[in-house]
Amino acid sequence: MSLDAADPIGREADDPALAARRQLEILFRQKAPALVRFLRRRTGQEEAQDLAQEAFLRLTRAADSRVLQKPEAYLARIARNLLRDRAKSVSGYHERTHAALEPELYAANDGDPHLALEARQLLDRLEQAMMRLPAKTREVYLRHRIDDQPYAEIARDLGIGVSAVEKHMMKAIALVDRHRKRS
Repeated sequence: MSLDAADPIGREADDPALAARRQLEILFRQKAPALVRFLRRRTGQEEAQDLAQEAFLRLTRAADSRVLQKPEAYLARIARNLLRDRAKSVSGYHERTHAALEPELYAANDGDPHLALEARQLLDRLEQAMMRLPAKTREVYLRHRIDDQPYAEIARDLGIGVSAVEKHMMKAIALVDRHRKRS
């Protein structure tokens, strides 16, 4: 009887759950740094660590309930889904907190010249922010905000994916908000 260095007691052959757990430990040691780098490029360092931990937690839970044929591919899918969920929650936050670009809300209807001036200045700041956007981002933003087109329709018309439309919207909302706060 020979002893395996990975399993010095020889228990893995008797217990498939232990073997699966060992496989996940090895996967974690090998892939965690690369996963954190992948996530950090799309988020910040701290959030990348949190997302990587969540990805491995979900992978472990999935492995506990079924046999994973390709755990590395499954981990990559989990990480992409976590990024998509994060983008949707960030986008939803901006959607809920972003001021609508509706001139009639800022128009002075009582004839007060000071209110009219403030409204015009606000619209000028918003227009300047819009003009600073890249052309495609501006087009996506205006189609959604002004023309009230859904993301799927914008994606189809421009020949891009819905996720690309979401990214353009997040970029536009963030830039407009930053510009509005600075002014």
